[in-house]
Amino acid sequence: MDFLVLFLFYLALLVIGGGTICICAKTRHLKGLVRGGTQIFSYIIPVCLQRATLRLLHYLFHTRNHTFIILHLILQGMVYTEYTWEIFGYCQELDFSLWYLLLPYLLLIVNLVFFTLSCVTDPGTITKGNEALFLQVYEFDEVMFPKNARCSTCALRKPARSKHCSKCGSVCVTGVCTVLTITVFG
Repeated sequence: MDFLVLFLFYLALLVIGGGTICICAKTRHLKGLVRGGTQIFSYIIPVCLQRATLRLLHYLFHTRNHTFIILHLILQGMVYTEYTWEIFGYCQELDFSLWYLLLPYLLLIVNLVFFTLSCVTDPGTITKGNEALFLQVYEFDEVMFPKNARCSTCALRKPARSKHCSKCGSVCVTGVCTVLTITVFG
């Protein structure tokens, strides 16, 4: 099949699946149907397989691991292998300039540099000593990020555009909180 037709099928399935999930989340009858379906599957699937699946999901989504970093690098490698295998030779036959052919590889290198920087850079730790510095990094919008919001765990003020402490996703140990912020370079 043509790539565009396959992509349109994929997009249609994605929209239908997303719409179904949204409808199921708001409709009481469909929630009962989904709950009943999960109970039926829980009788069919062995308990040891259910526990193993829950442990795997907990490991993947609730612990720090390198699984998604490795997956990202594998997928990027596969894309550039496909580019090299299929498109690079075809474009060479059409007498494209060497600079145009090497541009995707240059962009890959830049992408990998920034990906590595985002993986190894420390996002910062808030203490009482540097609390004022982190509070000035981004402006408070008083909608999502109120100015005087305090952390219920460590009693420090929460900086705008950050996740903070146990209820919001980062770690707080005796008044020292690790903050997860997104820094935009440039």
